[in-house]
Amino acid sequence: MSRRAVITSLALAVLIVGSLGVPQLSPVSAAPPGRAVPGGPGTVFDPPSVGWLSYRSQTSADFHDTYLERREQFVPIDLEVDTEGGYRVGSVWQRNLDGRSWLVKRNLSSADYREYWKNARDDGYRPTEIETYRVDGSRRWAGLWVRNVEGYVWFSHRGQTAAELDAATVLHRSQGLMPVDLDEYVTGDGRRYNSVWVTSTVRDWSLHRDLTEQEWADTFESNEADSRVLAFESVEVNGKQRYGGVFVTNDNGRGWYFRRDLSRKGYDNWWYRYRDLGYRVVGLDRYQTDDGPRYAATWRQNNDRPTWAWKNEVDDLVADERAVDPDQSGGVAVAIYDDGVPVYLRGFGDADVDDGTWMDSSHISSTASVSKAVAGVLTFRLVEQGLVDLDDLTEDLVPTMPDHHTHTVGQLLSNRGCVGHYDDLPDVPAEDYDTALDASAEFWDEDLVCDPTTDDEDNYSTHGYTLLGAALEAAANDDVKSLVLDELTIPFGLGTLRPQGSSGHRMSLYKDGEEVDAPNNDWKVLGGGLDSSTADLARFGSMLAQGQILSRASFLTLWDPPTPASDYAYGWSTGTVSGVEWAAKDGLQTGVRSYLRLYPTLDLSVAVIMNDRSGSQSAVRLGTDIGDFLATLPN
Repeated sequence: MSRRAVITSLALAVLIVGSLGVPQLSPVSAAPPGRAVPGGPGTVFDPPSVGWLSYRSQTSADFHDTYLERREQFVPIDLEVDTEGGYRVGSVWQRNLDGRSWLVKRNLSSADYREYWKNARDDGYRPTEIETYRVDGSRRWAGLWVRNVEGYVWFSHRGQTAAELDAATVLHRSQGLMPVDLDEYVTGDGRRYNSVWVTSTVRDWSLHRDLTEQEWADTFESNEADSRVLAFESVEVNGKQRYGGVFVTNDNGRGWYFRRDLSRKGYDNWWYRYRDLGYRVVGLDRYQTDDGPRYAATWRQNNDRPTWAWKNEVDDLVADERAVDPDQSGGVAVAIYDDGVPVYLRGFGDADVDDGTWMDSSHISSTASVSKAVAGVLTFRLVEQGLVDLDDLTEDLVPTMPDHHTHTVGQLLSNRGCVGHYDDLPDVPAEDYDTALDASAEFWDEDLVCDPTTDDEDNYSTHGYTLLGAALEAAANDDVKSLVLDELTIPFGLGTLRPQGSSGHRMSLYKDGEEVDAPNNDWKVLGGGLDSSTADLARFGSMLAQGQILSRASFLTLWDPPTPASDYAYGWSTGTVSGVEWAAKDGLQTGVRSYLRLYPTLDLSVAVIMNDRSGSQSAVRLGTDIGDFLATLPN
């Protein structure tokens, strides 16, 4: 089977806010508008792919801000309010594919809830979720409603005893209804239950309540083969956890995961892991235990990454590379884009060893010298705009540059500018610089290592890229950091591919088993001072290979070495494997190994970032092994 034959249409990735309040990649549905509303399974409630958001432990004000921001395009499908230790709101949202109206209401008294419920019913809405909690000793109620477009028969109950819930279960099953929400809570008169029921859309379902931990585990095991968790609830009773929930037959066979009793860190780790693997959150619970608040969540397959044909083979290649030095600190993140689609996103090991944070594809790090490949693309963007030419003399663009700098823009970009490297030049102060011009002045008085007007040899130089930045600043009349943002980051939605920063979902860095600080790379923005997540780095390569960033003529020149004796083009190394062309750039920096490898004729992009430079694992070897394996699969 060919590489392309096994890749089906996947949801495109966009930058949106994830559960931790930081940018995350979540898939947006490529499907036509449909009946995408919360509650139960089937096409109505379980679209195969949809854009989504989840938030956990928001304050009331933060949730309200989320509501105002998301209400036009998204619909909430789950709401969780927990007031033990402070008022906190969790929620799950999905793209409102058919634009139906919906309602959310919180902090109602019982009487107010009843009145709101009646008005919503009379206006053609049906409930999908009931929440209850206590505020200052008083019970409060919250809920979600959606327009009952389908005309479903439905019922909802509040405050039932166990016997009343059991009786309602028998009755509603006989009526052809199924439960889509179950809420359990403790009162002075014992435990009580809320539930919501609608016309059944599945072959079978089962409702469970008051289970011990072992009973829940046994129930889960007996159901997981052909059913999935639709609703889950846990309460603490006399120091013991009790569990309940709803299982429904997994009629469409799409993958799912469920995890319970997670700490905050555990939930975060799994959230990122499953998001990378191609799953979306469809249910979220926060509940109190003897050990403090715990989380449970259900994830649903949201694209074709879980069934990509070569997933296991890539997993094995990563495992083989990590086995080269199993004691190496930190972890590795891998991202693969094929035909513009993220077919593989995955982190292995730790992004932060002491904190127990797992690595994922959205963790941000310096790209190290992969920045030079980005610099090549930026330069050609300005060439296409007529702002600069590869043959422009640098000293003509920057008259304040000393006269011995007789190189051109193209020579600096292709490492033929005769500028020294680290061993040839004094250290540049590791401080903030407003412009590449300011940083260039720190070393440009030093002699060149050869004569660029007569010598046509490679002299790899990070410092040469700082001089290149000064030339581009002069040509475009803007500082180099703004040029990166305005020409690449913003127009192409590459949110993490940007000049070095300290905020965001960052990985820690390691050397010889110890955590180290990230160096200040402000003086070498284009030579090693750009950040990115692995996912954005691979996406950048994919967009470049697809001709979205540069014209075809430009990217063919970008990857064409200017001298026959060299394989280094304009920021990129080049070559072929089994007749397939590739272009790549690697990077090494304190605590970082990075690699981006493209196969332009195949629209295949592979990115690898490791957060430990010491040890014998290699980002270059891993990226090459993965890329060459995929690029040379039989047609």
